[in-house]
Amino acid sequence: MRPRLIVTCIALAACGDHSSGGEGLTITLDSGPIHGAAVGEIRHFLGIPYAAPPVGGARFRAPQAVTPWAHVRDALLVGSACPQATSDDEDCLFANVWAPAGAEHLPVMVWLHGGGFVFGSGGEPYYDGSNLAANGVIVVTLNYRLGVFGFFAHPALLDDDPSFPTAGNYGLEDQRAALQWVQRNIAAFGGDPAKVTLFGESAGGLSTCIHYLSSRTSGLFQAAISQSGTCTSPILEVSAPVAQAQGRLLAEALGCPGSHASAIACMRGKSADELRAAPAMVAGTVTPGGSFFQAITLPGSLPNVDGFVISQSSATLAAAAQFEPRPLLLGNVKDEGTLFTAALLATPVADEAEYRAALATRFADGVVDAIVAHYPVTAFASANAALSQVINDGFFHCPSARFSKAVVTRGAVEYRYSFEHALTTPIAADLGVFHSSELPFVFGNDNFPLGKIGDATALAIAMRHYWTQFATFATPNYQGAVTWPMYSLTNEPELVLASTLTTATNLDDDACGLWASLQ
Repeated sequence: MRPRLIVTCIALAACGDHSSGGEGLTITLDSGPIHGAAVGEIRHFLGIPYAAPPVGGARFRAPQAVTPWAHVRDALLVGSACPQATSDDEDCLFANVWAPAGAEHLPVMVWLHGGGFVFGSGGEPYYDGSNLAANGVIVVTLNYRLGVFGFFAHPALLDDDPSFPTAGNYGLEDQRAALQWVQRNIAAFGGDPAKVTLFGESAGGLSTCIHYLSSRTSGLFQAAISQSGTCTSPILEVSAPVAQAQGRLLAEALGCPGSHASAIACMRGKSADELRAAPAMVAGTVTPGGSFFQAITLPGSLPNVDGFVISQSSATLAAAAQFEPRPLLLGNVKDEGTLFTAALLATPVADEAEYRAALATRFADGVVDAIVAHYPVTAFASANAALSQVINDGFFHCPSARFSKAVVTRGAVEYRYSFEHALTTPIAADLGVFHSSELPFVFGNDNFPLGKIGDATALAIAMRHYWTQFATFATPNYQGAVTWPMYSLTNEPELVLASTLTTATNLDDDACGLWASLQ
């Protein structure tokens, strides 16, 4: 493990006790005592192991219990991110906690980071929970296994561990283990285990929906917030047979052929660098615009509908309406698709031929024709803009609308939003309100590398109040704020989060009818 210093400690001479009196900085967890630090009235406890290192024989297995310690362990530094382009350390299953001084029975917010299940960590400085915690909640962020390390499925893994009769989805199990850790330990920080809100963005937002729909998370959280979560979209879920076939290809590419235990032993003997490189070896050639459809769906790097961790696809589970109807807040940013078709991240499509080729990496011929008929290049500024709108509607906005209807039909309290305020000094001026733009507003940290809050501090303050109020009372509304209407099927209201807060209704247009017929 290579610990990293989080942003709140950088400006301090030492990351030690900076609270008045220093009370409550040493606490005892079920695994042993830890000592944190404080800035003002907010305590922080960083790099806490919530599961054992998933290394050696524990690689490609469900998370295991932490080995207890007797000494007081410093909780001053965030731990290593799970293996990705910037990290190769598999000892990475850490949680970070921010809690007000003197906290007692406070609501808890558990954050699942985004990154397409291939990058990111809960220890990023822009996820610092201090500003949210100042609103009277306890904030927990965490790492979970990513890419091949978190989602490698292989037929031989089905019999590898009798207590975990499936293959893949270890990253989702890490998240569940962290929620169980919260239940066992959050009272020591002053939190209420009966008042936990699970929230996340992008892949973390989808993970939130997966856990929301799962009977295996009953009692682990009582409310949820999904930000740009692709819920009910098939883009970030694969079938078990496909995942296992991809797993065999990955193993073969690394010289671990066959479908027996020897192949898994061979894979467990590979270095982290070898495992990270394997998906690209079998991913195929990227076509114009295809980076969105292929790069985030690298073989062995996605959740699979295995019948155990994910019993059925999120679309099927939502439609079945047999899930626990917990309070839900969810929404999207205005221009979800632009980040994925930006020149910085993908090869732009130049004309209709390349537009069709990009769509063909994900859809059959007849479906491509239907999409192009609804989103003709001539109706947009460019072929790339048309593709951006396809991504926006097909994989984000319309799946969210479908999920919203299923949840409210089930009888849950629900609130929807559309985030429509552009960041200042963004990575590219023509991206609009791109995917992830709301993150600095939710956490109140103006250190997001893709853009800044700028002078929109009032919106950031309002959003933090809305989010923490929802976690506290299952409604985002608070005295003096613009009223956020509860979602209903009557007029489908949502709050538009912009420099001026407004309410919009009936936003489910004919585009969602098209996508409902195609997916």
